Amino acid sequence: MAPTPQRVRVLDSLSYALHDIAPDTARRYGEQAVALARQLRDQRGLMQSLCTLGSCYAVLSDGAHALELYSRSQRIARQFNDADGLVRSYTTMAAVHHERSDTVNAWRHYKQALQLAHRRGVRVSTLLNLYGNLSSLFFHLGQDAKALRYTELALRLARSSGNRMNESIYLANLGTYYFYKQRYDLAEKLIRQSLAITQQAAQPRYEAGNLTLLSMVLLATGRPEEAADLAQQSLRQARRGHSQERVLDAYSMLAEVSARRNQYPQAYQWQEHYVALNDSLNNGRRLATLTALQSRYDSEDKEKQIQLLTQQADLHHMRNRLLWGAIAALVLGLAGFGLLYWQLRRSRAALAANNVALQETTAELRQVAASKDRLYAIVAHDLRGPVTSFVGVTELIGFYLKRGDEEGLQRLPALVRQSAQSLNNLLDNLLNWAVSQTGELAYRPERLAVADLFAENRELYQTTAEAKQITLEATHPADLTLWADQNMARTILRNLVGNALKFTPPGGTVRFSAVPTAQATGVLLTVTDSGYGMPANLVAEVLSDSPLTTPTGPLGPRTGTGLGLLLCKAFVQRHGGTLDIQSVPGGGTSVIVQLNN
Repeated sequence: MAPTPQRVRVLDSLSYALHDIAPDTARRYGEQAVALARQLRDQRGLMQSLCTLGSCYAVLSDGAHALELYSRSQRIARQFNDADGLVRSYTTMAAVHHERSDTVNAWRHYKQALQLAHRRGVRVSTLLNLYGNLSSLFFHLGQDAKALRYTELALRLARSSGNRMNESIYLANLGTYYFYKQRYDLAEKLIRQSLAITQQAAQPRYEAGNLTLLSMVLLATGRPEEAADLAQQSLRQARRGHSQERVLDAYSMLAEVSARRNQYPQAYQWQEHYVALNDSLNNGRRLATLTALQSRYDSEDKEKQIQLLTQQADLHHMRNRLLWGAIAALVLGLAGFGLLYWQLRRSRAALAANNVALQETTAELRQVAASKDRLYAIVAHDLRGPVTSFVGVTELIGFYLKRGDEEGLQRLPALVRQSAQSLNNLLDNLLNWAVSQTGELAYRPERLAVADLFAENRELYQTTAEAKQITLEATHPADLTLWADQNMARTILRNLVGNALKFTPPGGTVRFSAVPTAQATGVLLTVTDSGYGMPANLVAEVLSDSPLTTPTGPLGPRTGTGLGLLLCKAFVQRHGGTLDIQSVPGGGTSVIVQLNN
């Protein structure tokens, strides 16, 4: 298909149709539309494509870049005095601010959109989006009267324009509002009207959402059997429409209905489906967001490379002009040869120096980009576990409260402490790593009692060990001391014991011991687990300075980025000590650290 403005519209339409259900795919179509519009100098197509691409990045949680794209679209709309483009850009920018809980800026942009809403050329779809967003904002602010006014305004506009799907959406919104106000009869009536429209339009994704809402109403009015049937229908329609979010809602509803019917094993199974799918969706969203960020950084890197090449080309042109000037000077006379030759050599030296500077700048930019990528990977990967643990605890709280399970609730504080300690240790590692990379980490050695270090570490991990039924054993001479920085020594021991617990199966043993070296000039700290061990090639890789891969073993893929072990190695080297690993597959692993006495 030849590049034409019509192709820009097609790519933009694909991006808009997919931005809410497959944002990463939509982003690629949107970037193609923007690039083609720029190539064809199609300013109106560029205005529309920039706004749609911004919506893709908004769904991918990159609000800052979305606002930048909306601003570019808005500047073009002002050039053409395009009322529809201005209203759409103000509305989308306000939605991003609302998503970021910045309601002040959100309302400021919505007011600007409302001032232009009645101008000629503003499309019905743009007004529907504006009024719907305003109703969401005022519901969020607790101003129900204003929210209902804009919802009803959007509903009337959808009906008058024949937009059945938007009519269904706003009927469902009204039904949801009255449901939470406990006006169940009115809520059921509105949701059934919305459901009839989606069934007639054969829209399984929206039909699944309406079925879930109706199931909630029936469950609240004491009709659990009908609620269960509707929740099953919602699950089937969600799968038919390939909507994982609606499948997630159906799982949650089925778990709640089963619990209400005292079918606790079924409720537990549906809840397990919900947690597994929710984790999968969250991982997919994170991966899509990171992919979008990587793509954007690659694009920006290419633009910087183009700028560098342009500068180099300009320098080459300047050199050619100087060379031609030298030739002209030679033709004019030998008298000025010496002066021109000196100028030429000086220009060449300047060009060489500039070229070296450009190469150094390019290397620095690549190093910065690599550091950012690694930091994003660490934060996205390592924060997932503790945060997911907190989410699981909150879900358990709700589950136990519904069941009235006092014994289960009494177990939760230990789980909360364990999750909080895990998150605290991770953040401590990240902070130490960041400070160590800047070279600002203070090294203050002092005489430390090994007994105190071991006792502190045992108390820190006792809850974790008991949860996995792992035995903690510590052996050391009573008066043994070492010469080390207290914070670094704690970090080293905490990370080694934490790793040992992570890879020790239930019922195993983790031993940490300390003995003086043979010459009594140092102390050997050893942490040994009864896990599955590691092959020799993996031990070599872990001890190397290269980034850790994600090997698999009897327990499945190993989690983490190796940040804790990198910190241990860095802190041991800061003490002038050594770190070694001894491991045999099936025979456990021992990590041996030698520090000064």
